Amino acid sequence: MSAQFTATTAEIPNPERGFYRWAWSDLDQFSKADGADAYTNGFRVLYAMVRLDAYKDAALPASLLDGLRAGFANARQSGVKLIPRFVYNYPDGETEYRNATDASLSRVLAHIAQLKPVLQENADVIAYLQAGFIGAWGEWHTSSNGLTNASSRTSIRDALLDALPREQFVQFRYPPYVMEWFATPPTESTAFDGSAGSRSGVHNDCFLASATDVGTYSDNATTRQQQRSYTMALARVTPFGGETCNPADDAGAQPRTSCADILAEGRQFSLTYLNNDYYTEAFHARWKQDGCYDEVKRLMGYRLEFVSAEHAASATVGAAWAMRFTVRNVGWARPFKARPVSLLLKHRSTGNVVKLATSVDPRTWTAGNTFTHELSLTVPAGTPAGEHDVYIALPDGAGQLGNDARYAVRPANADNAASRQAWDASLGAFRLGTALTVK
Repeated sequence: MSAQFTATTAEIPNPERGFYRWAWSDLDQFSKADGADAYTNGFRVLYAMVRLDAYKDAALPASLLDGLRAGFANARQSGVKLIPRFVYNYPDGETEYRNATDASLSRVLAHIAQLKPVLQENADVIAYLQAGFIGAWGEWHTSSNGLTNASSRTSIRDALLDALPREQFVQFRYPPYVMEWFATPPTESTAFDGSAGSRSGVHNDCFLASATDVGTYSDNATTRQQQRSYTMALARVTPFGGETCNPADDAGAQPRTSCADILAEGRQFSLTYLNNDYYTEAFHARWKQDGCYDEVKRLMGYRLEFVSAEHAASATVGAAWAMRFTVRNVGWARPFKARPVSLLLKHRSTGNVVKLATSVDPRTWTAGNTFTHELSLTVPAGTPAGEHDVYIALPDGAGQLGNDARYAVRPANADNAASRQAWDASLGAFRLGTALTVK
């Protein structure tokens, strides 16, 4: 049996990628209504801030920790994931920004230690953690407690990485800090190995806004190019995202606002996510005007298209069954979260579903490449005889989300009634249009 699949140009909302919007409230107040609204409107990630202003000199109260647990639970019930950032201030203007205060190093480390159990328990609905804590807006500058010195930065980095499971990432605001820690960016050979270097990414909150991206990179052109090249390489292995910002924040800025700019740099920097609400005047509005906004929306993060599949038409319970499929990633980035690739056999008469596990890791499906997998599977004992539809599923890798079809990755393939090819939203799987007769 063989099948060819047709790609679609439709936007496919998928976990851990794409445009995000801000949560309506801080994470400890995050509601199911907020998450449901986001999901309905095609957002799968939300930015969720946590204000710690009241605790600069105190331990975090149980009420805050319980609120965070409730907020994460509401995200889980809504089918979305969050990008949290913990901050001690959120200044409105230039004067207030310069006077913003954070907490002492010992207090920050104590707070992270308190947060560790909450983060560990809810890592399944954390898309990516932005480092936060230090300085104005938690952006790792203008610290009233000197936390931007190398020793403090490293201590906070280590505490944040330790507070999350080894497969989770922390994103830092400034590439030079990451370069100080790791002289060379991680490579394919070290990707996802749990090391600090393979888990430390960048969020650029002034993407495309000026030559330096408003202080993200050096004023020196040579140094800046080195930093940009490093970040491009880093973003192939760790998630890169953020937002655009007001170019007026950088005197003499020449923002890169054209479709050519975002389409080139989105791919170069393996852009996984971007704020949908800021800074729209100079960027999103022009992308819409010039006709590339929908393309940006489609290509951000991973975009997986099944190309073809073939397998033996029949199989015997307990015996080997050969199957091959080809997939291409036409998006700007790879999938960054571990998840299984499973084959599902659904009996055409009874609807009974049998799952066959594979060893395929979709995190290896790098941007712009095509992959073919040759599988030798065994139809398990107890599989009923008869004709089965064959599906491919990419469920969430977390146990408590693995059976929630909202968290499954949907391929960018068109339904084809004539070929019986279709996305099954209840299974969270794509029906290949082929049949397997189990004997």
